[in-house]
Amino acid sequence: MKRLLITLLLLSTLLPAQIPEKIHAKSPLLGIAMSAALPGAGQWYADSKGMAALYLTLEAAGIGGSVYFHQKGMQSVGAYEQYADNHWSVSKWLDHYNPLSDPTTHTATVYVDNRSYSPQIQQSYEAMKEDIQDGYRTLTIVRDYHFYENIGKYEQFKAGWDDWAPGTEDPGDPLSGIYPTFSENQSLYALQRRAANDLLKIGGYFGTALFFNHFIAAIDAGLRIRYLNEKHGISYSFFSAPLIGNTGLSGIRGGINVRF
Repeated sequence: MKRLLITLLLLSTLLPAQIPEKIHAKSPLLGIAMSAALPGAGQWYADSKGMAALYLTLEAAGIGGSVYFHQKGMQSVGAYEQYADNHWSVSKWLDHYNPLSDPTTHTATVYVDNRSYSPQIQQSYEAMKEDIQDGYRTLTIVRDYHFYENIGKYEQFKAGWDDWAPGTEDPGDPLSGIYPTFSENQSLYALQRRAANDLLKIGGYFGTALFFNHFIAAIDAGLRIRYLNEKHGISYSFFSAPLIGNTGLSGIRGGINVRF
């Protein structure tokens, strides 16, 4: 009976030692999170210093390009808006515009003092003209993004340009994306606006590149750490065994085996 107990004890202590476990020195999830936050950080954690430098360089270039072109674009936006404010007049526009006879495709809001009108609507247009004839202190138009877009493209707003005169228009080819030109100032303004939009678009491309740099760097870091763990994994296994003396079982000894 005593020998049977010793045999069972030996089996119970030696069998667990046959199942090795791996110690992963580095966490793929941590590496992914690090490079998602800062491209290159996960690569540095994975001991890939060269790739870390590459991703960090791409990140710096992306940030620099995005900031530079956005600032240049916004400066150009300010310049073309100032140009429009200097060369397009709501009073001159309303001297010639009539929604019944002129092409009317877009909306605008005009204020006579603090009273708002929608001149593209005939009833509101007539009420506005009567209000203007009765006298006013200020005559303004809402100058939002759509306003600055519309005055450079559409015939409805052509008469507001200070160098516009009837019969001087170039009809262009709107179906082919070539907008009509109604005056020299309007044409120059359209070129300024197009250049500003191109700068902002390039800045947007850099922003998209930044997103992909974070995404690709995160995936790359995870794969590199996984490969590193598989290549240099540390395996360990526990062992234990009974100590048997002349008088029988006297204790149990144990430890850990580590393999690199």
